[in-house]
Amino acid sequence: MAATIRSSLLNSKNIVDISSTIQTSNDMDWGDDDGEDFVDGGVGVTREDELFDLIVGTLEDLLMDDAFVDFQNKFMESNCKHFSTTEDENKLIYMDIFSAYNVKVEAYIEKKLRAEIPDFTMSEFLNMLRSRPEQLEGDVFDMMATIGDFSAFKDMMVSFKQEQEGSGIDLSGLLAVTNSKSRK
Repeated sequence: MAATIRSSLLNSKNIVDISSTIQTSNDMDWGDDDGEDFVDGGVGVTREDELFDLIVGTLEDLLMDDAFVDFQNKFMESNCKHFSTTEDENKLIYMDIFSAYNVKVEAYIEKKLRAEIPDFTMSEFLNMLRSRPEQLEGDVFDMMATIGDFSAFKDMMVSFKQEQEGSGIDLSGLLAVTNSKSRK
């Protein structure tokens, strides 16, 4: 079949036969021909690598889950009243709330990770994080970094309070909603 197609193509005027210069995958020199595919196939991947990937994937799912968002919103709702939207000076209670938030979020995350990954330990995961600084990119790591960042926490609480009071940044002037049926 392929020979028939090739000969009919060669019989047309402007077709040049370059088939002799094209190498098939069997003819190609792929370097070390040990019969293995290019895909890693698990070679070089350690149990720690697999566990790290599993933990990060589970964390991403957990942080995007409605239950975590509700948990976080309930905490902010019950504590945002202590934060001032007009004063730059920090009150002593801010640090108490920050500490309570860290304890609760860390406990929540650890509990959920242990439920999903039976051999999970926070200390082992923290050691993995320390040994992989080049892999700490993305939303999950940004969120994890804010757990221990007081400034980010305060900004989050103040923003939440402004949103609750309706005094946040008004972006309504930037968006125009029109009915596409009325445009003709």
